Amino acid sequence: MLVITGWGSKIAEELRELLDYPLGEDSDQEDDFFEDKIVRATYDAMPLDADRYFLCAGLLLPKTQEEMTSDDYAQTLYVNFTGPMGACEDVLANNENARMCVMGSESGFTGSYNMPYASAKRALHKYVETKALGPKQQLVCVAPGIIDDAGMTTRRTDLDVLESRRTGHPKGRFVTSLEVARLVRFLLYEDEGYITNTVIRMNGGENTR
Repeated sequence: MLVITGWGSKIAEELRELLDYPLGEDSDQEDDFFEDKIVRATYDAMPLDADRYFLCAGLLLPKTQEEMTSDDYAQTLYVNFTGPMGACEDVLANNENARMCVMGSESGFTGSYNMPYASAKRALHKYVETKALGPKQQLVCVAPGIIDDAGMTTRRTDLDVLESRRTGHPKGRFVTSLEVARLVRFLLYEDEGYITNTVIRMNGGENTR
């Protein structure tokens, strides 16, 4: 069984499609595929006996640090750090075979216009890198840069900033949700679990010069 948080995200949708999960009107229901099934979950209602987990929920508010309220801070911290960390702690304490992939961000390395978001992702990265695991457990983080077709990007209004970033990017484009989903599928289904306690940056060579 694969458990997904952030079910409505474009990355989660692409992953379900890669795994031959039906994306029709009943796609929010669990369904068989191959010998596995996919279920949706939240951080505070997490099945503990699944084989694989993809914690994909994220929140980037279109605000600077100075514009954020105390509720904004609390929500940003929960969705991007304490929620996934707590879910990982619960699962890993109860499931010796759990394989888990969580979504980080390049902002955790470089910062963001929304620094609470970047700081929460940086904390999540450090958790993944330092969490002690059992021999059959896996915990890995995928940290993409700007995702071209993700809601966090398509809902942005600073189009001039995005275009400047795109044209100045070493690849001349941003990563896509499908590319991220393919990496997640590899980590959870093709790798034997030896890739663990690491953050894989998907920045296309940006921020390396």
